[in-house]
Amino acid sequence: MSLEWGRLRILDAVARSGSVTRAAAMLHMTGPAVSQQLRRIEAEAGAKVVVADGRGVRLTPRGRVLADYANRVAELMQQAENDLHRDEPLAGHLRIAAIASTIRTLLAAKLPAFQRAHPRVRVSIEDGETIDHLAMLSDGRLELVLAESWNTAPLEIPRGIRARQIESETVCLALPVGHPLADRGQIDVRDLAGEQWATCAHGSDSHTALVQMARDHDVEPDVTHHVADHSTQLALVRAGLAIACLPASAEIREVPGVICRPLAAEMRRDVLLLASNRTAPLAVEALVEHLR
Repeated sequence: MSLEWGRLRILDAVARSGSVTRAAAMLHMTGPAVSQQLRRIEAEAGAKVVVADGRGVRLTPRGRVLADYANRVAELMQQAENDLHRDEPLAGHLRIAAIASTIRTLLAAKLPAFQRAHPRVRVSIEDGETIDHLAMLSDGRLELVLAESWNTAPLEIPRGIRARQIESETVCLALPVGHPLADRGQIDVRDLAGEQWATCAHGSDSHTALVQMARDHDVEPDVTHHVADHSTQLALVRAGLAIACLPASAEIREVPGVICRPLAAEMRRDVLLLASNRTAPLAVEALVEHLR
């Protein structure tokens, strides 16, 4: 058996993504080209390595054995590439995904300095739902994800992903000025029964965290407005249409017509930096350290 590293790299991508199409996107190839290389691997190995599985593919037992070796080779090749280019200017394309509030605050504040220090590194940002970002990170379509994890509904970290906490924020209750509870120094969740709430999309991490926190205190929250962006939630609060639980950041405290009050039941949001636990390219290592 004589297998080239280039083809093992393709098998490694297929094993990680579970799809010829996604593997092709990871490797900047076409789907037919990936399929052709898989057939060559099978011819060289003298064994079937993948079979169709719904819309994707799955490894055969022999394919899994070969993919495990491909994974080890990929790690060694990345380590070798890092050592060979460690003294050179960083370059490459890094793809980051995050929720909108983190893009607006953390990334907008920190990325300009990184770009000035490493002008040959292109950084792309996209927002969306964390559950989609985790899938894209797992199969190599993203290098980094910034996600939130709430103490009342901790984020489940997929296998093969490493998490680093980079921020921890206390959550406050956002009320419109003139609300009957606005004069209290601390607010009990049970006093909020019957209030209308604004939060992110149904099933999102922050929505789940709010519902769980309220139910822990025998309150079923009336979530009337589902709005992804914190600024829009605050606009609804300011108009007296809802209340909201949001991280107690400066952007919330500075909104006219809105006051921030602590909850008697502690609620906290951690911002996690997620990356593959595989050896990372130098540019990814540098950006991780910069964001931390």
